[in-house]
Amino acid sequence: MRTKAFLYLLMFSVQFLMFSSCTGSSDSVTITGNFEHLEQAEFYIYSPSGAIDRLDTIKIQEGEFEYTAKIEGEAIFCLMYPNFSELTIFARPGDEIEIEGDAQNLNGVDVDGSDDNEVYTEFREDITDLSPVRTLDIAHDYILKYPKLAVSKYLFQTYFLQADSLEENIVTDIYDSLCRANPDDIALSKLSRQVKAYGALSEGRLLPDFKLQTRTSVFSGEEAREITAKEFKGAYLLIAFWSSWKSGSQSALYRVRRFRREMKEKGLEVNAISYSLDCDNRELARIERADSVDYYSFCDFLSFNSPLIQQWGITDLPYFVLVGPDQKIIASGSDWQKDMEPKVNKVCL
Repeated sequence: MRTKAFLYLLMFSVQFLMFSSCTGSSDSVTITGNFEHLEQAEFYIYSPSGAIDRLDTIKIQEGEFEYTAKIEGEAIFCLMYPNFSELTIFARPGDEIEIEGDAQNLNGVDVDGSDDNEVYTEFREDITDLSPVRTLDIAHDYILKYPKLAVSKYLFQTYFLQADSLEENIVTDIYDSLCRANPDDIALSKLSRQVKAYGALSEGRLLPDFKLQTRTSVFSGEEAREITAKEFKGAYLLIAFWSSWKSGSQSALYRVRRFRREMKEKGLEVNAISYSLDCDNRELARIERADSVDYYSFCDFLSFNSPLIQQWGITDLPYFVLVGPDQKIIASGSDWQKDMEPKVNKVCL
């Protein structure tokens, strides 16, 4: 009897191991890639949804790579190519994602392994060479067609919630349709504050009030203290949201330094706030020291879960907000040249 029980246990164990080896770890995602016309290279990967709290390096050998990460629930990863363009990847625990592409056409990469990635691949193909207006229409169609997929939440955030020129009812209507299709989606419900705050940073709006506990400056040694929006009334204020793990973010600190210098040459003082979404205090301090951040610095190490980020609806980095002496917003956006420079040059310089 004991022998038979042992044999049953042995058979079950073998079957379980075989099943596990075929399906992968239930708490991890595996991403494999195969790129033509690419022998060796380094890609970078990070998670804007906070699934990992670091920027990882992926080494490409003979055009192939494999990356595994433990995650909890739905996650979004961004694969950053050497030319700094990015590929968005959707993941759930247990997923095995496959990327196929040509290094000479990174925009045409196919991602398989889940409905979200396959639908997003189709979406990227559909918007190739389209105008921003037409792209917005396509994104709207995809959201309504696939309201239960994570890719629809991503499209909503990327093309609607991040836009600052849409009518508020358009954003609200799309959000409400997603909520009706996903009544128990916690991540979606967390966006309600951002939806309500939509347009809060639009040109001409009064700067929303805030209260921040700054860090002791690693550059000047100025002690930490509490600051509020109201104390900057009567002067220009430039807020730069950034992180060491997001490409292009460090250029935000350069933009701040350059803009303050140019304004000072014209006899105008500009206050500035470095608002970091870093999770590593040492890396944050290193960059602020290297970039001569001698102005107010804030970081609560909550990344995109930081309360002010949630309240103001900021979903991409870097992000700038320039406020005039009257506390009205002059310009805001993630692209300095496109979103900021035209208005900055007209109003200030």
